Amino acid sequence: MATPPSEVLAFDGGRVRAADAVEAERVEGLLQMLKPRLLELLPDSSFEDLEVWVQERPTLYRYATDATADAEGLWSPTHRRIMLSRHADHVERTLAHELTHAVLGDSWSLLPGSLEEGLADHVSAALVEDGATRLRAGRLSSACLATGGLEIDVDVTRLIPGETTSESKPARRGWSARVKLKGDTDSTDPLDVFRLSAGLSSTKLDTGAKRGYYGLAFLVISRIAARENGYDGLQRMCLEAAEEGLDQVPVKDVLAAAGLGSTPDEWRRAAAQAMGPDEVVELVRMYPDFLVDALTTYLEALRPSGPMEGWLDQIDVRVSLVEGGASIALSRLPFVEEAVVAELTRTSIHTELLAAR
Repeated sequence: MATPPSEVLAFDGGRVRAADAVEAERVEGLLQMLKPRLLELLPDSSFEDLEVWVQERPTLYRYATDATADAEGLWSPTHRRIMLSRHADHVERTLAHELTHAVLGDSWSLLPGSLEEGLADHVSAALVEDGATRLRAGRLSSACLATGGLEIDVDVTRLIPGETTSESKPARRGWSARVKLKGDTDSTDPLDVFRLSAGLSSTKLDTGAKRGYYGLAFLVISRIAARENGYDGLQRMCLEAAEEGLDQVPVKDVLAAAGLGSTPDEWRRAAAQAMGPDEVVELVRMYPDFLVDALTTYLEALRPSGPMEGWLDQIDVRVSLVEGGASIALSRLPFVEEAVVAELTRTSIHTELLAAR
């Protein structure tokens, strides 16, 4: 078993173990803030004795396994222990996710397959607004990538100096490109999300496949929570299944509650339509190269007048999801603008050096 972190700090409901007092106090503070809100949010939940270990790399054993290599947090129900990476992308959100697993009562065990992971993600987004948009964008785009890919339109228009239309308006010309983001596993059967428990280390899945199932589970939980009176409606489905003597909520009932069919196309469209402009910003932040490359190539071919740093000011750019419809302007993506200018500058310097030889 893994060696316990040396610093121990007790709190109402358990203990935090960390490398030092500062780290332990920080996590203890997060626990005290999350605990009452989590218990109020979820029916059939209780905060029993548990431990939170803050580790370099979350692991239950002395040597981490490949199955948990990319995990930022783990929950062991046998040991009543959360293992939390101090390097997690968002420590509070990761802790909220694992705490959700820890507090769930027996009724929730009737959620089939990977849906408990979707529930934990959904709850963590509700509790931790900072970073919630990034989580939604990541999970919903993963659902799209698992079921065929995500198509994005890049539309560029620019004013033509000295030219006007027949209505005496400034003339514009346009250029557009359609980009398709594809994942490593883009032909997933979405119904496998009800068969596989992607969060268990015993379920042998590579990183791409696991993210796909987490995304599909998040999509299901999001739609049911929106359509069936939130978490109360979701838990009611579990209670009804238990009253009927079933081991889990029937898949047909889950699909009906979520308003989903059985084909990958239906799930992909639903995931894309669930993304709004804020999620598109985060999507581009996760995959900026497609847009930076497209705009750099366009501007290098066009070579507008004036200094290179002002070329982007001469064009209007919109980025839109083909199936979802959400659309944003380039002005919401300053990090892309900076990357395009940097790439144009780098290319120009390289060209000048070659010409000087």
